[in-house]
Amino acid sequence: MLKRAFLAAGCLALLAGCASAGQQRQNERAKIAERVLENAGVRADPGRVAAADFAFARMARDEGQWTAFREYAAPGARMVVGGEAVDANQWLAGRPDPAQAIEWAPREVWSSCDGSLAVSFGRYRDAEGVIGRYATVWQRRRDGSYRWTYDIGTPDVPQPPPRPPEAEPDEDTIIVGALQAITASTADCEQGADRPARPAGDSSEALTRSRDGTLAWRVDQTGPESWRMVVEWQRGGQWQEALAFAVPDTEG
Repeated sequence: MLKRAFLAAGCLALLAGCASAGQQRQNERAKIAERVLENAGVRADPGRVAAADFAFARMARDEGQWTAFREYAAPGARMVVGGEAVDANQWLAGRPDPAQAIEWAPREVWSSCDGSLAVSFGRYRDAEGVIGRYATVWQRRRDGSYRWTYDIGTPDVPQPPPRPPEAEPDEDTIIVGALQAITASTADCEQGADRPARPAGDSSEALTRSRDGTLAWRVDQTGPESWRMVVEWQRGGQWQEALAFAVPDTEG
């Protein structure tokens, strides 16, 4: 009996060693999928990121701007304020809310395949009526909720012309909480040998990646008070640039 057990173990080891390349690849994919499911707990759903951004904006309106920023900030979150990147939790600590909060709403969301990391991009209007654009990086927590880890924005240059009171809302009108058309997209899910290679000589070491490596972002300081955010993701069998966002607005 013991001899047969040793023989069986030897046969299994032999079969494993002789498995075809296709079978080995399939096994690798299965293991990766299991790890993604264990780490993620839920599937990627960029719509949930948009919902989190809307809830964030609604809380700012109803309970106070900096109160909402504190509530939705992840540990280690950073934000660009007055041309300087600051530790968000330190900067926000004890800061009183302004009388009127900024209004904002997302227009586009890009999510990694596993949903661990996402970026929302949208429009805002401040208390003085200045219109601008913003980008927020979102990280999913273990309970499935999202918290922001980086926030950056800039006014439009030039500002859009004033809208007559009787005119219908246009793309520069921000109605927080209203149903709006949002483009919400998820990165391709190629893994391992199927993952598209990054171009030689790129700056990938500066990128912050999702857990599964399908979405990445970075912010480069381009001047004393200027920044550029770049978001890249796996799409169509290659790495593509999803967003290039200059702060202040130098592209018009």
